[in-house]
Amino acid sequence: MTAFRTLVFCVAAVSAGLGANARLCGAALNNPSAPTAAPAAQTEQAPLTEREKAAHALNRLGYGPRPGEIERVAALGVENWIRQQLAPSEIPDFAAEKAVAPLSHLQMDPAEIFAAYYTQIRERRNRVAKASAAAAMAEGKAPETMSGKESKLPETTLAKAPAKENKSGEEARRVVAQAVGELHQAKLVRAVLSERQLEQVLVDFWFNHFNVDGRKNAVRAALVTYEQDVIRPHIWGNFRDLLGATAQSAAMLVYLDNVRSSAAAPASAAKFSGKKYARGTDDNMTKVARPATKRGLNENYGRELMELHTLGVDAGYTQKDVQEVARAFTGWTLVPRTGQFIFRRDWHDEGEKTILGQHFAIGGGQEDGERVLDLLSLHPATAHHLAYELCQRFVSDDPPAPLVDRVAKAFLDSRGNLRATYEALFLDPEFFAPQFYAAKTKSPFEFIASALRASASTFVDAPATRNRERLRVIEAAALLGRGGERTNALPRKTATLHLVDMGQPNYGWGPPTGFPEDSSHWVAAGALVSRLNFALALTAGQVPETRPQVRRLVEGVNPDQPAALVDAIARNMFARDLSASTRRVVLAQGAPSREGEMSVPDVPRVLALMLGSPEFQRR
Repeated sequence: MTAFRTLVFCVAAVSAGLGANARLCGAALNNPSAPTAAPAAQTEQAPLTEREKAAHALNRLGYGPRPGEIERVAALGVENWIRQQLAPSEIPDFAAEKAVAPLSHLQMDPAEIFAAYYTQIRERRNRVAKASAAAAMAEGKAPETMSGKESKLPETTLAKAPAKENKSGEEARRVVAQAVGELHQAKLVRAVLSERQLEQVLVDFWFNHFNVDGRKNAVRAALVTYEQDVIRPHIWGNFRDLLGATAQSAAMLVYLDNVRSSAAAPASAAKFSGKKYARGTDDNMTKVARPATKRGLNENYGRELMELHTLGVDAGYTQKDVQEVARAFTGWTLVPRTGQFIFRRDWHDEGEKTILGQHFAIGGGQEDGERVLDLLSLHPATAHHLAYELCQRFVSDDPPAPLVDRVAKAFLDSRGNLRATYEALFLDPEFFAPQFYAAKTKSPFEFIASALRASASTFVDAPATRNRERLRVIEAAALLGRGGERTNALPRKTATLHLVDMGQPNYGWGPPTGFPEDSSHWVAAGALVSRLNFALALTAGQVPETRPQVRRLVEGVNPDQPAALVDAIARNMFARDLSASTRRVVLAQGAPSREGEMSVPDVPRVLALMLGSPEFQRR
């Protein structure tokens, strides 16, 4: 926590202006030896009060308290609130759903988005072919036919083709980008406005557990259906159903290359619906006028299925098990250009297999893969692996082993019932152990969502103008690591673009491990500077599409009493008093003295300082 204690120096630098603040903040955070105020004295081993329990539950099972919510949950009873969150279908959620409803691309048929992606790819290939032919003719050579050549070009090469697109190509590109941008907007809106807070956190948790990278080819065309139709509907049911849904999803099949995996086959063309197909670097089977490339076994999905999705890295399986699992999933692929799952028996390895000591007979077909999922989903190692990840996300970076064991037992006893597993964790007395209170660092997304909630921010309800469409496209490009020059040209950054600055590009994270659940990953000087910059922009009304309701935090408080204003804001955000050092800095910079007397505080500045405080970075 040294870095966070030195963040007080950043807060104190606000009065010097944003540019100077960033420099001073970076210097302070990179100098841990700088003197810092001692943390406020706390009775570390004293049981949490009801108010502290309420704040703890709101920060762990949700995205932090809104004004007055700590008192509301404490009055309701924290256990009662948790039980309500475990039954989200019974919680009205009008505000969030109303805000998400105008995002029209989220209601599109997934096949339409997939088709748009391939239209875009085809247009770029045509541009490559024309550019190649023109170059050849300029050199007096016969133009090469691009049969096959363009299909082998990676997207990085295709992206360098001449930029001019025809109308269909431009429209297709915008469809995919709009869908990704709207998906992230919906994620942020639900995190901030939804009454079903636990559901939103669990969607994020399970997406991260089954991470896919939207930068990889057609994965981005499948992101909307992956989150909305694969992850979200299955987080309250049985783990086996969730596991099976991800195994057959277009996003996962493309991301981990199982869409290509097949038994050894001759290099001649593969027959499909009477037409010849081949797989280029655009992942799926793509119709081209050339023979299909040679197929073969791909172990990526089999390995990550065991190592990340189920058993864990130290579960005792062998490389031979990985190969056998990969063989079991040969033929699990997609219908070209629609993204729909299909099992192709002519691609499947029908030989006998042995997986984790279990014999699989010849000719198992699709049931080979289904049986593997059955076997893995209720394995004791899977129960422990999932329990550890849940405890690490919701309790501690280094969760206590007895708690992990109890949660794993609940998983096995319920035969993988996720709701029962969550209940065992969240209603366990150790969940509220005082040493875990405010012991985790917020991820950038958690920070932004909690800042918007703490400031009672609303989202502007405006029609889908051309400018808004442009913003969504720019946001999608930023999340997927593209279009930096367009981002920098914007007069104001949206919350999503601030998130990318902080180092958490949702949907564009490469490793299949997902974002680290160990929250110490997010403690870095540059990231903390970006957090404070966001807080300043938010409270100054400089984050488009958000409107903080600052005055709600200080209703009924005499504006001539700076200390009372600071304490009122703190009560809405925290269950414990601010540290003496943070309170002193907020008072000094939020309501600087004039000729020995305190001036009327700048409430937005005070709120920004609170959002940038060490206390607010923890959950």
